[in-house]
Amino acid sequence: MSNVLVALESAATKRGFVDRVLAQYADMFEEAETVFVKPNVVSDEPYPTTTDPFVLDAVLTFLSGHRVVVGDGPAYDYSWRGKAGAVRGEHPLRSVCDDHGVEWINLNQREHVKREALYGLTLPLSVVPGSFDLTISLPVLKRHITCTVTGAVKNQFGLLDLSARSEMHRGTPDIHKGIAAITAVEPCDLYILDAVETLLVAEEVRHGGKKAFLGYMLAGTDPVALDSAGFDLLKWRDRSLKHQRAQDVAHLAYAAEFGVGSLNYTLVDFWGQ
Repeated sequence: MSNVLVALESAATKRGFVDRVLAQYADMFEEAETVFVKPNVVSDEPYPTTTDPFVLDAVLTFLSGHRVVVGDGPAYDYSWRGKAGAVRGEHPLRSVCDDHGVEWINLNQREHVKREALYGLTLPLSVVPGSFDLTISLPVLKRHITCTVTGAVKNQFGLLDLSARSEMHRGTPDIHKGIAAITAVEPCDLYILDAVETLLVAEEVRHGGKKAFLGYMLAGTDPVALDSAGFDLLKWRDRSLKHQRAQDVAHLAYAAEFGVGSLNYTLVDFWGQ
């Protein structure tokens, strides 16, 4: 049973949640000199397709005393000026990095090495996160065409090489096992899951995603518990999920099986109300 910090928040108040969460986990940062921040940068679409710039700004402000790098590998089926998995230089999240003097890295353009995982999977993963003392993930809770839901566990998919991602979407290997295995091999130390605004139907507007208000922020160190809690909250807004449980989401079930985290959780009211 894992604790999941949860708060009913608006777009105007989520910064306070992020600040307080980071302060609560301040001990985690005491020994860390370098921090890698992994937002959700799928494409050029704005929040909630991608991480809210206000959330990234709050995190970078808190980490001003550390050497910080921000990076992600945009979707394999998205391109900027003919380059697969690239986003424009003026992307809102890259602009936040520029404002803080923090380096932005497109993981798709950096080295990947093959890592052995469960069930005989070999995963070509980015070498970047492993070179930092601490990693923080900033996912957005959304519906997903292939995976039912995307959140903390699925956010690690951006560490995978572009060609391998394309192959997984075609079923070789099983994408659900692959997602779980990536998070098992390359977990983050802290996850801040944004569910204030979400997308129903699909994970991007270009794929049919419909914007909707959910109104929650969640945080913790267990990505499976976070996604399980997020899934239960999302069911209130999306009736098509009414008869499903978090364990019915294949990549979450595999992640729990792989020891990534627990499907069982306890919600902790962050503001004590």
